[in-house]
Amino acid sequence: MSSVIALTELLESRAMKKIVVALIATTALSSAASAADLAAHYTKAPVAAPITDWTGVYLGVSAGGAWGTNEWSSDETAPYRPGSYNTSGWTAGGIVGANIQVRNTVLGVEFDGNWADVSSSRAIGTPFNGLATNIASIDNKIDWTAHARARLGYSFGNWLPFVAGGAAIAGVHDNLNFIAPTAFNGVAYSGYSNSATRVGFTVGSGIDFKVTPNVIARGEYLYDNFGNTSGRLGPPTFDNQVFTLDTHAVRAALMYKFD
Repeated sequence: MSSVIALTELLESRAMKKIVVALIATTALSSAASAADLAAHYTKAPVAAPITDWTGVYLGVSAGGAWGTNEWSSDETAPYRPGSYNTSGWTAGGIVGANIQVRNTVLGVEFDGNWADVSSSRAIGTPFNGLATNIASIDNKIDWTAHARARLGYSFGNWLPFVAGGAAIAGVHDNLNFIAPTAFNGVAYSGYSNSATRVGFTVGSGIDFKVTPNVIARGEYLYDNFGNTSGRLGPPTFDNQVFTLDTHAVRAALMYKFD
């Protein structure tokens, strides 16, 4: 009887071992299959592109071409207006500005001052003030310009497109010149000459590019409107003269940003 019991226990022990081995093998296979399935479906998360830092103060130089439109009018008995006449020339100067960056949005202020040689002239012809022989000309010249602007840009890495607007200031000469005759009824025509600081507004857009982390190159367009200025001729007519001026400019600049 004891032999039968021992044999039964041996058989049961072997059966249990087989069951345990089978369970272990099944679990291992299931784990391997799950791992393989996870590996097949796992995709590495993309690395976010670094945001270029535009925050800081910068200094630079700029130069470019300018062109625009002048218009002159007079309020003599029959208002005389020759229409528009074009002006053109160049500007060059310095820039100072500062940016603050919030994520990709860049806010800034900028100031520039420029030498300028932008001029034009036009013959008025005859008559003027009722004198058939009175030949005259008008001319205009911009000696310098300056701007105080706010800027709004959006960073695309090393590229920063922007729009800007603010105040425009210029030193302008306006002249009305009489060539012949120089006198009427014994009174000399003094013509009209005015040198003034004209204040108006500017709007524009451009794009900055970081050549290095601290060196920035720029291309931009500006529209400046300087409104009009007026004054009276000397005796004997005292006619009011009005000069209107606006300009366009395309400039390139090179700047250094301080960390």
